Amino acid sequence: MKKTYTNAALTASLAAACLACAFSQPLLAGEDPRYFSDRAAGTTTADFLNLPVGARAAAMGGAYSAISEEASAVYWNPAGLVQIPKLSAVFMRAQYLEEISYQYAAYAHRLSYDTVVAGSVLMTDIGSITERDLSGGIMPSGSFTPRDQVFTLSFSKAILEFSDKDIDVSIGVSAKYLKSEIVGSAKSYAGDVGIMTYNFGDIPYRLAVTAVNMGGGLKYDKESNPLPLTFKLGGAVNPFRNILIATDIVFPKQNNPNVLFGAELALTPNELTRLCIRAGLNLQQMHDGIGGLSAGVGATLHFFSLDYAFVPMGELGSTHRISLTFDFPFRSPIFQRRDRTIFTKMKGISFK
Repeated sequence: MKKTYTNAALTASLAAACLACAFSQPLLAGEDPRYFSDRAAGTTTADFLNLPVGARAAAMGGAYSAISEEASAVYWNPAGLVQIPKLSAVFMRAQYLEEISYQYAAYAHRLSYDTVVAGSVLMTDIGSITERDLSGGIMPSGSFTPRDQVFTLSFSKAILEFSDKDIDVSIGVSAKYLKSEIVGSAKSYAGDVGIMTYNFGDIPYRLAVTAVNMGGGLKYDKESNPLPLTFKLGGAVNPFRNILIATDIVFPKQNNPNVLFGAELALTPNELTRLCIRAGLNLQQMHDGIGGLSAGVGATLHFFSLDYAFVPMGELGSTHRISLTFDFPFRSPIFQRRDRTIFTKMKGISFK
C-alpha cells in the first residue's frame, strides 16, 4: 500500500512538472502575454484541432482525457491506448454547424502486452464559399472550398516501474501532420504527450495530464499564426460499478481556463452487452451563451459499439455526432476486468 501511494505521488509530481514546464515555455519564448486568457481569443489558428472526436466523448462534454481507452485516445490522450485489447478502431461522422461536417477514423494495434501503436486521420469539409474581391464583386474563380486534414501517429507504453497490483501508469506520445486549405494552403507539424494512471481500490479512479498541439504555426501568406496549444488535467471516478463521473480542467492558449464535466450510466443486460446514457457540461460555452450542455446514448454488442451525441450550441444551431467503435477481443470496462492489460500477456492471443 505504501508503494502505491509513493507511485501515485511520483506520477502526480511528474505530471505537475510537465505542466509547469509547458506553461513556462511561452514566457521563455517571449510570446504574447495575452495567451491563456480571454484576450487571446482569435490569436491562434487551426481551430479544427479543437473539434472533439467520438460521440461518447462529445456526449460527455469533452471530459475525456482520463477515460479514453479505445482508438480515439489518439486524439484525447495517447497514454490511454495501452488499455485497448488486441486492436481497436473508431469511425465517426459529425454534422456540425450549417454545411460544415467532419470525419474521423483511428486504428490502434497492440504490439506487446505493454506497447501499442496507432494512427488516425481527421478531415473537415467547410462547404463551398463564394469568392469576392474588395468591392464585393464575384471573382472569376467563382468559389473556393476550404478543407483541413490532420494525420496522426501515436505510441503508448505502460510504465511498469511505477505500476503494481494497485496502480497502472502509462505514457503516450503523438506526432501530427497538418494540412489546411482556404484559398491558399498551409502545412505544419505538431505533437501531443499524455500521462495516465489507473488507481484500483474500493473506489477506483483515474488521473491524467496532457499537452496537445505543441508545434509551429500555420502560414497561409506572410504571417504565421500559432497552433491552439492546450493543457489538460483530467480525473474520473467510478463511485459505483456502472456509474462513471469525469472532469477536465482545460488551459487553452487562446482563452481562459475552462472546466468540463461528464457522466455515464451503464446498464449491462449480459456480459457482452452494454447500454449507456451520457451527459456533459462545458462551462466556457455556457458562459459564452453557445450552449454548454450535451447528451447522448450508446450501445455495445460484443465487438461493436454504436454511439450518438447531441450537442446544442445556442443560436448557432445544434450538432450531431455518430461513431462506430470496433474492439477485438471484447473490451470490458477497465475496473471490471479480472486482469489488467499491462500485467497480463493475454495468453492465446497473438500480437503479430
